[in-house]
Amino acid sequence: MPFDSQGNFTRLHNWEDDRQNDVEIVTDNHDEEDDNFAAGLNLCFLRDGRAAMQNNLDAGNFQVKNVRAATFDKDAVNLKQLTEKLEEAAQKLVGKINQGMKVGDIKASVLTANHDNWLLCNGQEISRADYPDLFKIIGINFGSGNGTTTFNVPDYRGKFLRGLGGDSAADMYQTQAEGLPNVTGTLGNEGRGRWNNLSGALYQIESGTTYIGANGPGTYPTKIGLDLSKSNKLYGASAHVTPVNQAVNYFIKAKTEV
Repeated sequence: MPFDSQGNFTRLHNWEDDRQNDVEIVTDNHDEEDDNFAAGLNLCFLRDGRAAMQNNLDAGNFQVKNVRAATFDKDAVNLKQLTEKLEEAAQKLVGKINQGMKVGDIKASVLTANHDNWLLCNGQEISRADYPDLFKIIGINFGSGNGTTTFNVPDYRGKFLRGLGGDSAADMYQTQAEGLPNVTGTLGNEGRGRWNNLSGALYQIESGTTYIGANGPGTYPTKIGLDLSKSNKLYGASAHVTPVNQAVNYFIKAKTEV
């Protein structure tokens, strides 16, 4: 006795057709059909779950519809419940990541606006009451806002961030100005337009007229060169002062996740 995908039995033999066709029905005719019926029941699982499946279910490329929400670990899960569980798991993961970041932490991002309690470090003025934890950490060191109810976040636009200490600024609140080492050099005048005794970034390229001096013979340079690396090895190490860079936005964590 076949069993279709809707949980209904289908008949191999139609007794009504036998009656209409004047087919004689005898008791023996029923034996084989009854056996088939019993075998069909034994080989099928009931839709109410009282009989467990004995093999894999082939849905024949059709959907399995109206699956209720799972209750136990081994229950099938419907799409709605699966989506909800995935979203819940994603939120928990984001929450754990955010919990690992503390108020006052700085991050770089390609985002362009405040988000998820992260504030763009553009010097913006914010409420002391709304962000008490951040105010406790940085106070008015980056700006006092209106002087009473607001304060300012750092302004890192166009700046490189570096580790505190060494030859950096004295604290994290000061902006260290641009600068390069000084370049020095000397050129001695021997008189009558003759220059000698080069030092620092100046050097002799070509020798010139021979002379006899108090310390013996020598030559006056006819061409003098300038090489800053002779004064400080910083110069000549690169073709430009600004290192190759790509702009990002800096954000400061302003509030603990609720």
